[in-house]
Amino acid sequence: MRELTLKDQGELNYTISARNSPRLRVDPGEVVRVETEDAFSGQVRKEGDRRDMKAVPYPNPQSGPIYVNGAKSGDTLVVKIERIEPLIGQGATRVVSFWYTSKFDTELIHRFLNYDGIPHGTRICPIRDGKVYFDKFVLPYRPMIGTLSTADPFETYLTWFPGPHGGNMDIAEVTSGSTVYLPVRVEGALLHIGDVHAVQGDGELSGAAVEMPSRTTLRLDLRKGQTISMPRIENDEMLYAIASTETGRGLEDAIRLAFLELSLWIERDHSIDRWLAFELLTFTATIRVGNFWTVAVGVPKSHLREGLKR
Repeated sequence: MRELTLKDQGELNYTISARNSPRLRVDPGEVVRVETEDAFSGQVRKEGDRRDMKAVPYPNPQSGPIYVNGAKSGDTLVVKIERIEPLIGQGATRVVSFWYTSKFDTELIHRFLNYDGIPHGTRICPIRDGKVYFDKFVLPYRPMIGTLSTADPFETYLTWFPGPHGGNMDIAEVTSGSTVYLPVRVEGALLHIGDVHAVQGDGELSGAAVEMPSRTTLRLDLRKGQTISMPRIENDEMLYAIASTETGRGLEDAIRLAFLELSLWIERDHSIDRWLAFELLTFTATIRVGNFWTVAVGVPKSHLREGLKR
């Protein structure tokens, strides 16, 4: 097993870019254990700590990139997530103030914000014995990777935005036991990873999950010559296609794109006509929302297996 510790990493990345120097080189099929810092860059470790935006103005530091030998543009990077562990036995969360601003001046927003300011909401959340302790609540430990991405030859992405490269998707299904497929657009793929959460609900409403430093074990592989345009997720039960918003494209558009991508995936890998798949999804699909920018549209694999039997 190869390892990339935070000590080995040195300076963390706040962009996802082909210009970021590889911190580790691996062969397809190798297992890698990667340490990541939390989305707050380690600035919130005890009650009363606050983000120092002058010292570290950006969120979501990334470990890597990891260079996968033999990866070429047009391939697919296969990331099997084997294990996600808390690095220091705790996570942290806070209320991100910008999350409640809106261009829509609605009565409901005014009613919700009808008090003296937005609370900072910083809390330290111990993690032990498969539980996350948030204030008076005991939550199940359901770790997931918030940001997972390959690099683009032309675009440099800030680490808190999603896109066709992956990025800050915040989809709960990016978790242990899942395989994430990412498009390869540069030599070596240049895998970036960070923003790991101990638990997060759909939407990441407050703008921060239980953010934790992590030790994550991945198996990296390639599908040579198999090109995808957007990230995908597969687990034992489901297939998910992922799409995100961007300038001029809202959440409704992202949902439609994810449906189309999933229909084409079903056609290619399961020999089911895309229009039949399209109708099947009308009856069976699940939609998971990441951070209000990203959606994953899924279908149970059992339906696809049953269809092939007939």
